[in-house]
Amino acid sequence: MEFVVFAQQVVNGLVNGMAYVLIATGLTLIFGVLRIVNFAHGEFYMLGAFFTYYVVSLAGLDYVSATIIATAVVAAVGILANRLFFWPLRREHEFTILLSSLGLALLLTNGGEVVFGADPKYVSSPFSDEIVEMGNLIVTQQRVVIFAVGVIVLIALYLFIKNSRMGKMMRATAQNPEGAALTGINIRQVHTYTFALACGLAALAGALVGPTAMIYPTVGGWAVLKGFIVVIMGGLGSIPGALVGGLALGVIESLGGGYISLGFAEAIGYAIIIIVLLWRPQGLFGTARRA
Repeated sequence: MEFVVFAQQVVNGLVNGMAYVLIATGLTLIFGVLRIVNFAHGEFYMLGAFFTYYVVSLAGLDYVSATIIATAVVAAVGILANRLFFWPLRREHEFTILLSSLGLALLLTNGGEVVFGADPKYVSSPFSDEIVEMGNLIVTQQRVVIFAVGVIVLIALYLFIKNSRMGKMMRATAQNPEGAALTGINIRQVHTYTFALACGLAALAGALVGPTAMIYPTVGGWAVLKGFIVVIMGGLGSIPGALVGGLALGVIESLGGGYISLGFAEAIGYAIIIIVLLWRPQGLFGTARRA
């Protein structure tokens, strides 16, 4: 019986962790390729959840179609945000760009409260109330969908970055943006694709996680906090680090909440940040930057 309880906590943690991975992968992609710390990343998660809600409730489309539409629309919003808030500042100090991302986060959060209202909303999904039994373990279909889609998206992203022409351009830009520009790589196009991918991933996470909890305009603060915990643990700019860090954070939180207290589970992330920064500031899979 004790083993079943432990296994259930681990399964719950892996599913929660996959949502963290989707959020953190976009965050670490933007930093790894463009060296931008985007504090507004959580707001794209919020937009993905709300767009899915409105496409389902107002347009009457099914949940899967709404998820695809919301992901595409938020990816387009990410391109627009890059054009207005980040691309014009690409030659400015990193701190200036960071402040710009903070301003964008506040703009989207307050704009969300005006447009969507402050009342919490629930994203309807046909998978929310159905369960999957695996022996003595029980998981809702929605959580199985989150994990399965997360695995598929990560494999597709890995193959895209490794094999596609744009993926190679993104890797070259990440290594040396000036050198990449001298070889004829269109840096502006790399910025556009990177923001579209990252914001689309955040929106997809919002659409998938939305049916498991209530959504509200300030939920992006929670999302970006979890994303930063994961990327600090795994290493800023490291996609494998985001995968390992996200799953590890989910399992540790689940075990801490199950065996100690739910309040303690929220404190675990902050403790992890302090320990990792003291022990290995570049993260588990990151590389130290030269001064």
